[in-house]
Amino acid sequence: MSHWFFQPILNSYALVAATAVVLVVLLAIGPAFRRLTKRQRTALVLLRLGVIVLVVLAMLRPTHVNTTRRPQSAVLIVLFDQSRSMQLPQASAGATRWSAQRATLQAAWPQMQALSKGLEVKLYGYDAEARPVDLAGPSLDLPNAPEGQQTDLGTSLHAVLQRELGKRLAGVVLLGDGVQTAFRPSVEIPEAGRELARQGCPLYAVPFGLPMDAVQARDVAVESLQDQYTVFVKNELPVTATIAIRGCANQPIPVKLLVEKPGGEVETVGPVNVLARGERDQVAVELRYVPKQPGNYKLRVQAAEQPGELVTKNNELSAFLRVLEGGLKILYLEGELREEQLFLRRVLESSPDMELEFLWIDARRRETWPVDVASRLRDVRYDAFILGDLDAAALGNEQLQLLAEAVGRGQGLALLGGYHSYGAGGYRDTPLADVMPITMDRLERQDFDAPIRQDLQWPGPLRIRPARSHPLVSLDLDGDSAAVWRQLPPLAGANRFQGVKDAAGVQVLAESDAGQPVLVSGEYGRGRVVAMAGDSTYRWAMQGFDAVHRRFWRQVVLWLVGREDREQDQVWVKLAQRRLQPEARVTFTAGVHAPSGEPIAAAELRCEVTLPDGSRREVPMTRDDAQWLGSIETVTLPGDYTLEVTAVRDGKTLGTGRGEFLVFDRDVELSTPAADHDQLARLAAMTKPFGGRVVAPEQVPALLEDIRDRPPEMEIEVQTKWQLADTGRDAWTLLLLLVALLTAEWFWRKKWGLV
Repeated sequence: MSHWFFQPILNSYALVAATAVVLVVLLAIGPAFRRLTKRQRTALVLLRLGVIVLVVLAMLRPTHVNTTRRPQSAVLIVLFDQSRSMQLPQASAGATRWSAQRATLQAAWPQMQALSKGLEVKLYGYDAEARPVDLAGPSLDLPNAPEGQQTDLGTSLHAVLQRELGKRLAGVVLLGDGVQTAFRPSVEIPEAGRELARQGCPLYAVPFGLPMDAVQARDVAVESLQDQYTVFVKNELPVTATIAIRGCANQPIPVKLLVEKPGGEVETVGPVNVLARGERDQVAVELRYVPKQPGNYKLRVQAAEQPGELVTKNNELSAFLRVLEGGLKILYLEGELREEQLFLRRVLESSPDMELEFLWIDARRRETWPVDVASRLRDVRYDAFILGDLDAAALGNEQLQLLAEAVGRGQGLALLGGYHSYGAGGYRDTPLADVMPITMDRLERQDFDAPIRQDLQWPGPLRIRPARSHPLVSLDLDGDSAAVWRQLPPLAGANRFQGVKDAAGVQVLAESDAGQPVLVSGEYGRGRVVAMAGDSTYRWAMQGFDAVHRRFWRQVVLWLVGREDREQDQVWVKLAQRRLQPEARVTFTAGVHAPSGEPIAAAELRCEVTLPDGSRREVPMTRDDAQWLGSIETVTLPGDYTLEVTAVRDGKTLGTGRGEFLVFDRDVELSTPAADHDQLARLAAMTKPFGGRVVAPEQVPALLEDIRDRPPEMEIEVQTKWQLADTGRDAWTLLLLLVALLTAEWFWRKKWGLV
């Protein structure tokens, strides 16, 4: 069937008619042909009429459409599940899903052969991807057992549709249990369903397995366990996990915590019994552990296997534990809420290895003095004490005696400057006078109701410098501490020490430019003491020397507790996640910082990862300001991985940091015993307007017969269209004719003397 029609430019016949009229009028009022013969005039008029006709035809754009019917092949696609989840039972007992699916395909084999005479039948097996199965043989050749490690329904469907692109689809028959286990599918299941709907192709879903069978769903799994913990040595760690229990109602299930210590020894905590109240329940369990030594530990929460469980690899879940070496506990007693205490608290509270307790003893409530803090002063868990601008009367002699005894036992003491510190605070006649490394005068007492005595203070600005080499005054990573001290802003003032004790262990560590002692260290019994005359080191932090301020006060505390020799440059590695699924991407950050906590920007970092099989490979890293970023695109082997980051500066190794993570050693394909019929039903419902539906396995042969008896339309209408000047050849032909007519008209007019 064919027909002609016009498609005028701008879809306007009026425009074409107007153009034609104008051209004819121009022809009528054109130059006179009186000197020509009748034959010559006729020739010129005909040439001009020819030009007008070509212009009008070009504007009308005549079009011819020819419609023919052409046979087209149709394809029926059959997909069957060959992932390992098909090894699970088809029902409570008896055959597996695989044997049931295999029997269904064998029963439908004659119908597939009959269908292949009228349309193409394509058979695919799928797991993580779809693979074609040869149907040319005399019988259906299927694998002996399903071996696919993952199921990816969406990607498999999409890949098959792409293979058959351009062909008419008679339908897709999808057999399987509907369980999706792919970690990172390229195409999601709903997108594959929408693709089928766009092509008007029905999907017939054939489900296998029982979704809610009690025996089949019998399973105990450890879930919701935090993947990493941090705790100080000898502190109690509560480990909380959720146990998901199915099909084991009212049965006590033992759960224990396995702790793998840094040396490889495994300690067991528990077991404790958990009890599910219904067929499906989630029960929280808490196990407590106290690590006795610092280091990196591995934790495993393990639930006992239950009879009838099909999957047991999900009965345990691992986590990581970092035990810090004796977190320092510090008691800070302050009598004045000044800037110094605020900045000092920020330093100590931001240190991950320090725990600060701050007590403000308000001088406006002196009628309640002495304040009872005896239990804290007796507490051997405190590693150090800090006394701020606090009058001796706030504690009283009995409690100051407890503080002196604590220092004698080995706990550290830092004394800060202030209007009510040292002699001005009345400490000369207290038990703490023997502890202090300085001497005091009996006339130094500063009364609360009297003006501040200037004779007890060194006025500012007071620039200080180190008096000797000592860990407390080492403020530069490269050893040039004197230069750093010279750059520090001066103090606003300082307490005037009457003298420094001439005793073993007492040292003046820092002094003013005039030689006045500002920082003095000493020893008392087994403890260490530091006396700081100033109370305005906060100026360092406020004027751009925050890192120096932080380093100084951390060094003071570490020296008080005898850990100054352990404070070295530290390389750190942080993982956003330490328990991952196979095929996951691993990202981490790393860096190196000085003892004070500031990053060492000049260091270069290198990283290697040790895989579960013992092999090692380099991991690329890039610098990002003060830290480094690294990533591993994909991890496939299940087991433990170790990242080892080495920091180097000027060819010297600063240290090595380690980060560990775990890739699940779980059989994800078998981790969900129940079939997911709902997922198959949702997929089929997306093609319901075209006949898509859920079909029972025993109904598959009848379905194929129905498709054979009512095949899809096997012919399609094909239209061919021709339009004037639509192709290059037509356009050039039209142009050449127009040029030829105009040239001929001009030639004859020239010859006959009209131009």
